[in-house]
Amino acid sequence: MPEETNQIKVTRSHHTVLPEVEARFSIRTHPKAVCYLYHDQFKHHRLQLDADDNGVIRFHAKARKDWQPVEVHVEYAGENGVPHRHTLSLRGDTNHPAAVSPNEVDAPVVGTQRPALEGDPLALSNRELITRGYPPRPDPVKSPARYARWHRRVSQPYTAVNPRLERHPDVSFSRLRMPERVNAPTLPLPPPRSPFRLASPTIPLPPPLARSMFNGNSNNWSGAYLNQPINQFSHIQGDWPVPAVFAFPGAPSYSAAAEWIGLDNSGTDLYQSGTDSECIFFPWFNWVFTNYWIWIETLPFAPWGVPNFPVSPGDSISVDIFVADGNGMTWYQNGTWGGLTPQDNSVWFMLYNNTRFLSYWGTLPTAPQTLDGQSSTGFTGTTAEFIIERPVYNGSQAALANFGLGVMQNCWYGDAQYGDQEFPLGADGSSPFDGSLTYFNMQNFGNGDLLDFAFSAPDPTSPEGSEILWFWTNYQ
Repeated sequence: MPEETNQIKVTRSHHTVLPEVEARFSIRTHPKAVCYLYHDQFKHHRLQLDADDNGVIRFHAKARKDWQPVEVHVEYAGENGVPHRHTLSLRGDTNHPAAVSPNEVDAPVVGTQRPALEGDPLALSNRELITRGYPPRPDPVKSPARYARWHRRVSQPYTAVNPRLERHPDVSFSRLRMPERVNAPTLPLPPPRSPFRLASPTIPLPPPLARSMFNGNSNNWSGAYLNQPINQFSHIQGDWPVPAVFAFPGAPSYSAAAEWIGLDNSGTDLYQSGTDSECIFFPWFNWVFTNYWIWIETLPFAPWGVPNFPVSPGDSISVDIFVADGNGMTWYQNGTWGGLTPQDNSVWFMLYNNTRFLSYWGTLPTAPQTLDGQSSTGFTGTTAEFIIERPVYNGSQAALANFGLGVMQNCWYGDAQYGDQEFPLGADGSSPFDGSLTYFNMQNFGNGDLLDFAFSAPDPTSPEGSEILWFWTNYQ
C-alpha cells in the first residue's frame, strides 16, 4: 500500500533480473505523467521517462556480474498533482527465468489500429487518406521509390499511436560543430533535360565495397552532411535499427547516442527526428539502466518525445521528413519543379516502428515560431543530414554511449528544384549532382580522441544508394 512521507506518496516494489542480461521493465505510474528515474547518490543524472496515456513507463536494466542490491526511484506527479515516489528494489539471480519477466505490466500500445489499405491505392485523395488514418501518398510517376515505400507501409496494418508529444528540456540534439569543414568539389552541371529527369555527370568511379570518408571531423556529429543544394532540400528519409548501448568498467555515469535525419543546420533552424539511446551506469552497485525513445526537434526548442511510441534496442525504425501543405501535398513554383511555394507551409514527420507495426505522423510549421521566449527563423532547406550524435545533456556535451556498430540504410533526399524526384546518398566518394557532400567522424576537440568513425558502402536494401556504418571507439 502507498504511504505518505512528507506529503509525498511513496510506493515500493521488488524486482529480480538475470545477471548480464538487459531486462525490459514496464511500470504503471499515472496517465501522461512525466517521470524521472534516479539514484540518491546520482541525482544530477536522471532519465526522463514519459508515461503513455495509460500511465506506463518503459526502461531497461542490467545487473553486471558483480552486482550489489540497488534501489532507484521514479518520481512523478500523480492524481491532482500529488508528488509520488515509486522505489524499485532490484537484485540479480542466476536462477531467474530469462524468458519470463515479472517486471512488466500488461501494457498495450495506446493508439488506433489502422487496417491494410484495400482496393486501388490511387483511388483516394491525400485528404481522404489522412482522414482514414493513412499517410499522404507520393506521386507514383514522379517519385516511384517514395511511392513504393509508401505502398509497402499501407499494405499492412499498423497502429497509429495517440500523437501526444512531451518536452525533454534536459536534452538537446544541437547543431553541427566542426573546426573546419572540408567539402568535396561541386561539379558544374547543365540544367535538367526535363522536370522529371536529371542530367548528372558524376565522376565515373566504380564504387568500392566500402570506403571510409575522412574529409571532416565534428565534436558532436558523425555521418553524412549535404549542403549547397540547387534550390532547397525538401525531403529526406532513412531506416535504422535502434542502437543498443552498453556500459563497461570505466564508463561514465551518463552517456547517450542519438541516430537521426534532418533538414537545415543552425541554432534556430533545424528540423530533425530520430531515436536516442541513453545509458546511466552506477559503478558502485554494478547496475546499468538504459532508456530508448523516439523524438522530434526543431531548434532552438527542446525536443519532444512521443510517449505512446515505444522503441527497444534492435527495433527497425523508419523516418521520413518532407515539406508540404496541410494535406501532405507538395507544390512547386513551375507546376512540377522549380522550388517550393508558400502553400508548402508544414514540415511533415512520419515515424514508423516496423518491428512493432507502430506509426506516428505530425507536422511543424515552416514559418518562424516563438515558444517560451525563444524564436526560430523557420525552414530554409539549406542542408540535409544523416547522423549519429552525442547530445547535450544538462547544458554540457554528453559522452558518446557505447553502441558498438550503428547502421543507416535507405538514405535518400530530394531537392525542390527537381520536384518530387529523390536522389540516393552516393557511396563512391564523388560529389552529388547538386551540392557538397561531407562524410565526417566524431572527434573530441578537447583532447583529440576519435569517438567514432563512419564508413559508406553500397546499400543492400537500396541498390542505387548507400548505407552508412558507424563504429564506436571512445566515450569522450
